[in-house]
Amino acid sequence: MRWRLGRAIVLSALGVGLVVASLLFLLLRANPLEGKIVMATGNATYHDLATTYRADLEAYGVGLELRDTTEGFATLQALVDDKTGVNAGFVKGGLVGSLQGRLASDKAKQWRQQQLGKWLSIGRVLYEPIWVFTRGDLPIQSLRDLQHRRILIGLRDGGTRRIATQLLAANGIGPANATLIEEILAPDAAQIHAGAADAAILITSPDSQRIQQLLRVSDIRLMDFAAEVDAYINRFPALSKLVLREGAVEFDPLLPSANITLLATSAAVVVRSDLHPALVSLLTHALVHNPKSGFDNSGDPVLFYKSGEFPWAHDPEFRFSNEALSVHKSGELPTLLRVVAPLNKRLGLPFSLTAFANTHGAQTILLLIPLFAIALPLIRAVPAFYVWSIRQRLIYWYRQLTALERTLEQPDAALHIRARRADLERIDAAVRRIRIPIYFADQVYNLRGHIDFVRQRLALLSDVAPALAAE
Repeated sequence: MRWRLGRAIVLSALGVGLVVASLLFLLLRANPLEGKIVMATGNATYHDLATTYRADLEAYGVGLELRDTTEGFATLQALVDDKTGVNAGFVKGGLVGSLQGRLASDKAKQWRQQQLGKWLSIGRVLYEPIWVFTRGDLPIQSLRDLQHRRILIGLRDGGTRRIATQLLAANGIGPANATLIEEILAPDAAQIHAGAADAAILITSPDSQRIQQLLRVSDIRLMDFAAEVDAYINRFPALSKLVLREGAVEFDPLLPSANITLLATSAAVVVRSDLHPALVSLLTHALVHNPKSGFDNSGDPVLFYKSGEFPWAHDPEFRFSNEALSVHKSGELPTLLRVVAPLNKRLGLPFSLTAFANTHGAQTILLLIPLFAIALPLIRAVPAFYVWSIRQRLIYWYRQLTALERTLEQPDAALHIRARRADLERIDAAVRRIRIPIYFADQVYNLRGHIDFVRQRLALLSDVAPALAAE
């Protein structure tokens, strides 16, 4: 009985599980989610950093595709354009901030207002100082001194041009009183040495090959923002302060020859606001566990690098993702996602199942608790019900046999002996066909013993039947 009962319970559970799995399969098929992140990178530094995320994501069943885009609006536009498929990207700090305030155009303000809700930040990942190089023989102490000068502000579609234009405008510098050239300063400062430019603004990481070369070029000077750095930071929240210490580049010759205070932005990793929370958590986890290295490609320490400083779990320009904030605080993925994602990857299951478990797993468990509390008493009642059902089958034939036996007490019983014998044989044949667990065999044999007892009574009646018929 116990074996058959256990089998019945297991088969019932499998049946319910199959129904649930089928419904879940149909649901996920109707709403498929690809386990893939398409990330826009704007320069070699961003690309190299994004590459370090790939192994971490693949361990949880998520692929990473990198798209080369022009740093700046190209990335922001790709993130809001459904046709591109891009759902994450690196954005230069200060770029979105330059689209607001009295220095921004009405068109820029309107575009920002329309699109801002479509982006979420999952962390700031590295410093990008604002490097302002000028001719060494010019008496330039601040951006205001660049009036009537020729200034390289970066490529038209790049993020540097927008931020540089805003900073210059804040100092009263614009197309009306200066020549703004949409070019990038060459690594050897060729435009300045040739007299084609008086100054250049670059916003890039300190370990970039271009900056490392420019810091060693003679006859150009790096602007010091020491006198006004606090004012810039107060006015532009996306900016921060860095100090390039004396001798930090070289000791012989001494570069720089004195401390230089720089303004800096910080690059953000931004995702679409509709990116599934499971993918947001996994990308944030990869970001947290793969910070930018403190050494450049040649093995030298990166300027301004401090271990553990990045990534930042806050953002002055974008709304921060709740899922990302949770991963930053704990350093770990949500429990269900951490367990289910690698398992599904090994089993070859679609990422939609992982995403469903991440989104609804906790609610499902909470729902199952009261259901289990209801089901447990029912499960305990199953054995009693099973025993009752078996006994009912035997009791039915006991009733039939008892009714037959009562007819033998009637005065004319001997006259109907053939009919009674036929009824008894019918009952006996039916009882012999009963298939029940061995646990109930004793009760079956008891019933058959009673049938034999009634058969003996019928035999006695058969002996007296001829005499009664003669009378």
